[in-house]
Amino acid sequence: MEEEIILNKIIEDANQKANSIIREAEEKAKKIEEDNRQKAIKQSQEQYEIMKKKVILECSSQIEQAEFEARNNELKEKKKIIEIVREKAKQKIKDMEKEIYVKLIDEKISKYKELENVEVILPKKCYEEISTIASNYGMKVLEETSEFELGVILKCGNIEYNYDFEENMKVMEEEIEKQIDTILFSQI
Repeated sequence: MEEEIILNKIIEDANQKANSIIREAEEKAKKIEEDNRQKAIKQSQEQYEIMKKKVILECSSQIEQAEFEARNNELKEKKKIIEIVREKAKQKIKDMEKEIYVKLIDEKISKYKELENVEVILPKKCYEEISTIASNYGMKVLEETSEFELGVILKCGNIEYNYDFEENMKVMEEEIEKQIDTILFSQI
């Protein structure tokens, strides 16, 4: 019997030792599992932050692109409107009443009536009326030209004064565009 008691004691000690090892293994497994869970949470949070930053960056880039395109489209539309206004202004000049046109050209050439050897180049519009005025000022009227539609060119020796309306509008284009922009779009 004593052998049985010893055997039972050995089995009991072995069971206690086995239970102790199992508890330690379970605790280690729980700790490893908790550590892995914490690592997974940390990695998922890091991945979330990375993806969040990436999405924010992409959205910001798309917003900036959309804003750029909107500004670009707005500028294109403004340019179109300015061009329409410019063309209407040109047409209004072309449609100017004969008396006003002749008076305007008279004002330009009269400034040079005191000079000698002034030559005048005129377009077809009101050629007869303006050539008569220029001749009365003692200026030499050259044959009419089709190189420009409105205005006058005066030659005083080697100096040429170009009052071609179309050319003057081209020279003043930037200033004209600023004024149109100010008038049309300053209240927007």
